[in-house]
Amino acid sequence: MCWKLKGVPVHQREKKSKILKNQMTSIQAQIQLQDRQQAQRLKRNIKRLIHDELHSINPWWLVSFHYRDHHSKEDELLQDVADLKRKLHRIIYKSRDKTIKGAGEYPYPRMLFFHETSHQGTGQFHTHLITEKLPTSLNTQYEMETLFHQRLPNRVKALSKWKSIDIQRINPQDDDYRRISSYLGKQTNLELIALDPFNSDLLPRKK
Repeated sequence: MCWKLKGVPVHQREKKSKILKNQMTSIQAQIQLQDRQQAQRLKRNIKRLIHDELHSINPWWLVSFHYRDHHSKEDELLQDVADLKRKLHRIIYKSRDKTIKGAGEYPYPRMLFFHETSHQGTGQFHTHLITEKLPTSLNTQYEMETLFHQRLPNRVKALSKWKSIDIQRINPQDDDYRRISSYLGKQTNLELIALDPFNSDLLPRKK
């Protein structure tokens, strides 16, 4: 004897429920596949964009630095990076070669900022900065170490005074550009794009 519920035999209800469940599972799998494919396309496009930007400037330094603890809000991060850039510009301007006289606006070195979150799952941000050649008085490994270990942390409250800072000279070769592009684009997904379009000096896109 088969019990009925709302006029539908139990075994038919179970069959329809199983079919519906399989359909939902299939739809979810398709959505997940589409998301992965979209994320992969986005990551490839971002890496290509970074590579193109490196070729559009004369990248000289790659600097990686950290912030004070509990720095995990994106809007605050963007404000702090803007503050850092303004103060870095002031230092660069004061350090410029004053024997060179020229009309017009001072040509600051172009900068690209990239923000990533901690691999430890804390949500804490750290930043990678690519910058062109700085004025001669700043453009040595020693002076860059002094700039980011001492001078800037004393002017920018958000910067950590004790966490590690890594400063590397960029080789002007396409292989190095590709390595850097791959490294800086590694965390790109549908929820996070490392490249900071607000504070970076990006090349104007052709319409």
